[in-house]
Amino acid sequence: MIKDKIDKAKQIALKTSGLNLPKSLLVIPDGNGRWAKHAGLSVAEGHRNGGVTVARILKHFVDVDINVLGVWGFSEDNWKREKSEIGNIIDVIENTAKENLDFMVKNNIRFLLLGSRDRLRVEYPNFIKTIEETENKTASDNGKTLAIFVDYGEKYQLEQYAKAREVDKTSTTYELLSKINAGLPLFDMVLRTSGEHRMSGFGPLGSLAEFVSIKKNLPDLTDNDILQALKEFSGRQRRFGGR
Repeated sequence: MIKDKIDKAKQIALKTSGLNLPKSLLVIPDGNGRWAKHAGLSVAEGHRNGGVTVARILKHFVDVDINVLGVWGFSEDNWKREKSEIGNIIDVIENTAKENLDFMVKNNIRFLLLGSRDRLRVEYPNFIKTIEETENKTASDNGKTLAIFVDYGEKYQLEQYAKAREVDKTSTTYELLSKINAGLPLFDMVLRTSGEHRMSGFGPLGSLAEFVSIKKNLPDLTDNDILQALKEFSGRQRRFGGR
């Protein structure tokens, strides 16, 4: 009876106890469109259900020994999609931030948006307003960090790095990268859904991460899938070029 009263997030935490977990985890959410097509639904519905899955991952994040959760919500290349679909993705990210603000404040989670805001500020000003309000309201939270990457990728980081290097000639490469990325560390683990095995130009923050691919599309991701992915990471040996 006691076990039945423990919510699913707590169960995940109990099952990961003793595992060697990543301190920083990046999720590359993929397969919303394919999920929707298979279910006979609109792509917009696929993105909405993908957002529900991301919110569930956030709930688990609170109870496991992971310090940074990153979600690559919108890449530089995603601007090539139809404007209606871009709007759907932006809406899902905005609504996820709104709906989970109180949860983040209550659980001492700092919220960050990484990537270029220039085009977003012009085309989606309400989105930027919501994001910046969420950042401000969680700015003093120092327990964990949720980082959403929007209009982000390798090109953005290289451009920002070049500008930073012009000003700062002495910092190391990784010190500059950390400054560009709001102090985030390199990711230890990348989890990608839909069975894909590529980084899709995410950039240097994921360069040393252990890659774990799950065949399911994002909306179908289950708690057990997350647990198995963390177990797979825990069983790997990370040598970083050594022996």
